[in-house]
Amino acid sequence: MKPARISISQGELKGRSIPLPPAVAGHRHFTPALFKDAAFQLLENNVTPGPFWDLCAGSGQMAMEALSRGYDPVYLVELDRQRFQWLKNRVCAGYSVQLHNKDFLRVVPLILAPEDGSTVCFVDLPYSFWQRDGSCEKLESFLDNLRKHQEGRPLPYILVQAPAPWRIKQEAVQAWLKSAYGTDQRDYRGQKLILLTPNSPQNA
Repeated sequence: MKPARISISQGELKGRSIPLPPAVAGHRHFTPALFKDAAFQLLENNVTPGPFWDLCAGSGQMAMEALSRGYDPVYLVELDRQRFQWLKNRVCAGYSVQLHNKDFLRVVPLILAPEDGSTVCFVDLPYSFWQRDGSCEKLESFLDNLRKHQEGRPLPYILVQAPAPWRIKQEAVQAWLKSAYGTDQRDYRGQKLILLTPNSPQNA
């Protein structure tokens, strides 16, 4: 049986298909086309294409969509080795995408390296990581790592795909987020799209 496929919707690679990876440990969750297009439309209204990080990449479609739409460089981060090999050999082969086989929390220093403040991070954590109250410890750890490693460098724009309205539990993260970012949370057929926009170019 041939693997299921999805298509790149806009840009230079429009219409090219991406084979979806096999389910890993019984889990298969991918960003729907409506949500994907809404995410990039929201970005177009806020930031000029620059570095793009597809964190917890899964299918890799967000990285490929970003590449098609002129983001450069494009990075893909996937911890699961089975999916990483699929992405490396079946999705990104021949394309200018830099792949990292590691936990997305470990790439924070690399995300903060550019000095122009135009970096975008897309975070689509497995929905099993989210709690019923809308909190997500992994997402809070990612934001806390940004807070601790920032050291005056520009913060990235962050897009989060979530299954429910987002609630932050850690007070330190909540206070920092209010000072460092503006938050725009939207609903698309029951899924949440959260855009965190740095409050200033210097992100003071």
